Amino acid sequence: MQAYGQLISIVISGGIWGIWHAPLILLGYNYPFATGPWGVMAMCGMCIVFGAFLGWLRNFSDSVWPAALAHGVFNASVGLVSLFIVMGAPLDTTQASILGWSGWLLPTLVIAVMLLCGAYNLKRTTNLSTIR
Repeated sequence: MQAYGQLISIVISGGIWGIWHAPLILLGYNYPFATGPWGVMAMCGMCIVFGAFLGWLRNFSDSVWPAALAHGVFNASVGLVSLFIVMGAPLDTTQASILGWSGWLLPTLVIAVMLLCGAYNLKRTTNLSTIR
């Protein structure tokens, strides 16, 4: 997908990554208060935002290992917010966790700065007519 440019590749792969998680999300995992397609949309949004960072990390390092390590740290930190809630209080992960919109703010800001600094290759890397 790199032939379409990094930005398009990141959005498409993030959407695919989010949809890949759809069966678990629809069962209430990660977004128990976001029922049906809202949970899947939240997961796709999170995957696009976090995937932008992982995609850049993979391309910048020229290795899959830094991105794999960052993914593992992210997965391990998802439940961290539960340490700060009162026992028995409901936690809406679409609002108050790294999975929800509040967790997307800082990564989105970092990605915006990276875009402004030219960290992403936004141009197509190959002529698409030769691929077909």
